[in-house]
Amino acid sequence: MLIALLAVLGVNLSVVLFLVAVEVARRVWLRRQAGAFKGAIRVIDGKLPGLGRKWKRGIGRWVGEVLIWAGTPLLFRNKLVAINGLSAKVREAAPGEVRRLGKEAAIVSLAAAGAARIEVATSAGCRMRALGPFVAAASRPRSG
Repeated sequence: MLIALLAVLGVNLSVVLFLVAVEVARRVWLRRQAGAFKGAIRVIDGKLPGLGRKWKRGIGRWVGEVLIWAGTPLLFRNKLVAINGLSAKVREAAPGEVRRLGKEAAIVSLAAAGAARIEVATSAGCRMRALGPFVAAASRPRSG
């Protein structure tokens, strides 16, 4: 039906197929990047441009202490978030808190630059990749 509608509007089928191929190639390329992980992100405190308080699915990866987040559905807009460190221990997601990440989804709380706090939710298998450069800090016991 969608293809018929596009044909009525005069959109060439080869253009549609090309755009779909570009989107699929981008998704494959992002998933093959070193340290890439699927998950969801939200802002807890403060404001960050392009991110809100509701869970937004996408693919994340770390470059140094900067989290690069490519949001779904097309994965073309990257959000760059400078991270100062962990803001809390890694915790298990409550049932129904985050969907489509498995039963043992983990939530990582991060302190972003500008006094903002974000949470990144991933499946249990991607927990270490989601911690990025803060893996050592997460494994150390907190003193205090």
